[in-house]
Amino acid sequence: MIIIVLVAAVVGAKILLAPKHMEINLQDARSKGNPNARVKIVEYVDFQCPACAYGMKYLKTFFEAHPNDLYLQVHYFPLTNMHHHALISALYSECAARQGKFWELEDLMIPQQQQWAQLINPEPVFQAMAGQVGMNLDQLNTCLASDDARNVINNEKAIGQSLGIASTPTYFVNGKMVVGTTSLQDELKNYFPGS
Repeated sequence: MIIIVLVAAVVGAKILLAPKHMEINLQDARSKGNPNARVKIVEYVDFQCPACAYGMKYLKTFFEAHPNDLYLQVHYFPLTNMHHHALISALYSECAARQGKFWELEDLMIPQQQQWAQLINPEPVFQAMAGQVGMNLDQLNTCLASDDARNVINNEKAIGQSLGIASTPTYFVNGKMVVGTTSLQDELKNYFPGS
């Protein structure tokens, strides 16, 4: 009995003493909606991809209409051979997720994609966005400089490639691969006929 109490005390102390950014489940930080929803979507994106921006805007609107019927999880698939800022935009997004600000940053980043995509260096814009959504900039810069966030992105892309993904956006709707937003819209009509 004493051992159980001591173990519980040690585990509890570790949870209380853990840094704030460690408390966030990273997959949950890039997920939204109802985990028990009848429609689960896994989205592979490149934040500089114009088709992805269109898809993200579409899904945001669709979510507003069906908040309890969907669950969405975002995964990274930066097309670095096509988009110069694909990796850095994914890094900022991953570092935002670690502060629980993924969706807030996306809400700024995606509508302004055409502007920052044209810049030689979009980092000042991303830093300003991070400040706007209330991110801790010291933590952000530490995250950007570490290999950990980059490894997460590279691993997710490798998993995507192993699943047969070659372009973005690619979605898995209840496990079925759907490529492109038009195909996603068609697939969702199977679940939401009136939409």
